[in-house]
Parts: sequence; structure tokens; C-alpha cells
Amino acid sequence: MENPLYIGLSRQVALRRQLEVVANNVANMNTAGFRAERMLFEAAMEPGGTKPNDRIAFTIDRATYTDHRAGSLSPTDNPYDVALDGDGWLQVRTPDGVRYTRDGRMRRDVDGQLVNASGFPYLDDNQQPIVIPSDRSRLSVGTDGLVSADNDMLARLRVVRFDRPQALRQTGDVLFDVEPGTDPQPAPDTRLIQGKVEQSNVQGIGEVTRMMELSRDYQAVTRMMDEGQDLLRSAINRLGKAS
Repeated sequence: MENPLYIGLSRQVALRRQLEVVANNVANMNTAGFRAERMLFEAAMEPGGTKPNDRIAFTIDRATYTDHRAGSLSPTDNPYDVALDGDGWLQVRTPDGVRYTRDGRMRRDVDGQLVNASGFPYLDDNQQPIVIPSDRSRLSVGTDGLVSADNDMLARLRVVRFDRPQALRQTGDVLFDVEPGTDPQPAPDTRLIQGKVEQSNVQGIGEVTRMMELSRDYQAVTRMMDEGQDLLRSAINRLGKAS
């Protein structure tokens, strides 16, 4: 009699987790370089029912994965903005180690380093921060990542790719870490485009529609559980009166 309650509860937990993921996607639909996340579910078959071979299916939230489709490129006309055209990633140095990002909104800090919005420096081919001397003004970034200021070549932005993109894990601030043992590879086919930024790959209308569908599914499961409880109470009352 309680199987519908357990089945509904497992479905509610999975739907709530999916709602959290979709809500996070919607919240970051305007975040440059953001990658949408998706859910993976599976059914766990367990013994149940009135017969020995009967099985009931529980919904299990197995994992989340990142949708690595590229976002659209938007012009900004800011020379410190760069977008990546291809499957490459920029490297930044954080207190927790090197991280990878598609967010090319650079700025110049007080020390002249090219840093991201959180103040973490972008790295060059030698894994060192790129410093723009204080007496230089006009910044230029070539399609191959070559950084120049006032026509003087300074460094080259390090751009890498991964044979298995799902080894990348989103850690926040549109930064990604990689699984241990995963080595980045050169990304010669990725072009850098100065004066543009890659937008989030979240499809706003699709995500909002998905959120509405999930909300309706959650309400439907809740009604099913309530009806199951009503049937159980009704059965107990009838048995009590019969006794």
C-alpha cells in the first residue's frame, strides 16, 4: 500500500534537484562563458507488489553533466575582451591552482596583469601572468593569442583543449577544474577574436519552459501521493469499522 508513496517521494527528490539545476541555468543565462548543466536519471528496479516477481521503479538522480555547446559571440568593441572560436579554453591561476574558462573579459589590474573579473591572472604559454607595462596603452590580441601593446609583442595567451570535455568540472565563477590525470592539449584550431565575448549557451525560453514543466510534474506527483494517502486512510477506516 505504501509503494506509491515511496515511488512518488523518489520522483519528488529528483524533480527538486532538476529544478535547482534549471534555476541555476536561468540565473546565469546572461553570464559570459557559462555552460548549462543537465541531469542524468536512471530507474532502480526493486522488489515490490503482490507477486514474488513484481518490481517497482524508483527514480534516481544519477549525476549532472555540462553542456559544452558554444554560446553566441557578441561584439563589445572593448579591446580587453576576447572570444574563443573553437573548442579551446583560456587558463587562469587561482589560489586553488590553474583553472580553465571561456570567459575572455580581461582587465588590467594595478600591477599591469591581465586578470578576470575575480582578479585571477590569465596565463601565457609559459604558464606566467601577462603584464602590460604602465607606459603602454593600445592593446592588441591576435587570432593566435599573441598579445601586443603599442605594436610591441609581449606574450601569447595560453589556449588549450581537452580530448574528453566531460572531464571538466564547473567550480563557480565560470571556471572549470579537470579530473586528476587529465592533461590539456594545444588548441591550434581555436581562434581568438578581440572585441567580442562568448555569451552563455543557455537557451532562455527553453529553460523557462522546462522549469514550468518541472513545476507541473512536481504538483502532479504531489497530487498522486495525496490521493494514495487518502486511499490508505479510507481503507484503514473501512477495516476499522468492519472489525
